[in-house]
Amino acid sequence: MAKVVSIHEKNPFKGRTLAQLLVKFSAPAVAGMFVNALYSIISRIYVGQDVGANGLAGITILFPLGLLYIGFSALIGVGANSLFSIRLGEKKEEEAQRILGNAFVLLTLVAGVLTLGSYLFLDPVLTFLGADSEVLPYAHDYAWVVLPGYFLFAIGVGMNNFIRSSGHPKTAMGTQFIGAFINLVLGPVFIFMLHWGIKGAAAATVCGQVVSFIWILLFFTGQRSFYRLRWKFFRLRLDIVWGCMAIGFSQFAFQLASGLLNIILNHALLKYGGNVAISAVGIAVSVNTIILMPLIGISQGAQPLIGYNHGARKYATAIQTLKMAIRWGMVITTAGFILTEVFARPIAAVFNAQDLALVDMASRAIRLFNLLLAIVPLQMMTTSFFQAINQPLKAAFLSLSRQVLFLIPLVLILPTFLGLTGVFLAPACADAISTLISVKMLKAFFDKHGQNFFFSKKHTPSF
Repeated sequence: MAKVVSIHEKNPFKGRTLAQLLVKFSAPAVAGMFVNALYSIISRIYVGQDVGANGLAGITILFPLGLLYIGFSALIGVGANSLFSIRLGEKKEEEAQRILGNAFVLLTLVAGVLTLGSYLFLDPVLTFLGADSEVLPYAHDYAWVVLPGYFLFAIGVGMNNFIRSSGHPKTAMGTQFIGAFINLVLGPVFIFMLHWGIKGAAAATVCGQVVSFIWILLFFTGQRSFYRLRWKFFRLRLDIVWGCMAIGFSQFAFQLASGLLNIILNHALLKYGGNVAISAVGIAVSVNTIILMPLIGISQGAQPLIGYNHGARKYATAIQTLKMAIRWGMVITTAGFILTEVFARPIAAVFNAQDLALVDMASRAIRLFNLLLAIVPLQMMTTSFFQAINQPLKAAFLSLSRQVLFLIPLVLILPTFLGLTGVFLAPACADAISTLISVKMLKAFFDKHGQNFFFSKKHTPSF
């Protein structure tokens, strides 16, 4: 049997520049996140063309529940992955393996409880999320089929972080690509050829998640990974559980707040614009997601680099990684801003060109949602940075400030003066305020460590 080489026997960080490392770890993540966003959008396009606006509204209504799954996955997976990267930097390999095993067990238990609860109280949950009598049947049909996919997705997203952090970013990308490919192929077959409608979109999603989950299990039980799932590391240890949750809480809080925001948003949209407004925002969010997913990929790629160097006490290198990630992210979001402002109407028409009222409202929502898209990397990367260096309280504050302190009140207040336009403008206003806070916190941190601000280099990294 061939000897398996660990990350410390062959250090994947050694012998490369910082830019090369960020490309190595981010490019697969960016590609994977982009594909995930793309297949989600294509599923909505299929539903919009086959079922219409009510089908789009049904999927949009379910979005907060999906965020809850992502939130619990982040609570465990992101926190555990940060600890995992730090332990690798400290050369504590057995402790890293124990964190991996504990994370898998926790992800499975939490996702299972959430899925069971969702089935038991499905219709009340959907009504609470904002479904009226017209949209409820579509949301119910989609949810009933897709929930097992959500279960596997929550586990898979959490575990995929470990694949990337253990030095296999291309394999992590493969996890996302293979699921997306299955979804893209089976979606039109189930929806148009078998005439399953919105249930077909859900079934294609489940099939993609099943294959992705098998891919992850094969990696962590096979010979490719030095860090494997082993029974002896499955026994939960309280200090690891609390450590994971403490670090991951900011991302959990962010997703929970996002879910609450989307519920409030759904009810505001229903009040000021009806179901067509919910469908329009579903389109706007889809477009926004495909722009932000590469940004999240850069964040995911930077996090193990930041965590490793922080654990190895190479603080200047960790800070320089953050600066580079912010610069790259702003290039992406600036390009996205230009595209959404110039081509909003053609983009909206892709989902359902025959429904002119939907196209008009969706193009308006796309433009207003993305007014300040270019500055979003500042707040997103700052939150990720504080997570990676094990400062969960700062990360949690930044996550919650945008969603809870600013965006939710803005969604409630602005429509009373501006109507539906106020709902569409609220995200951009919240972005402006939270970015200012992020910049202030980063500057204080950089000053403490003797570093200049974003665009000047003061350090040559060494690994």
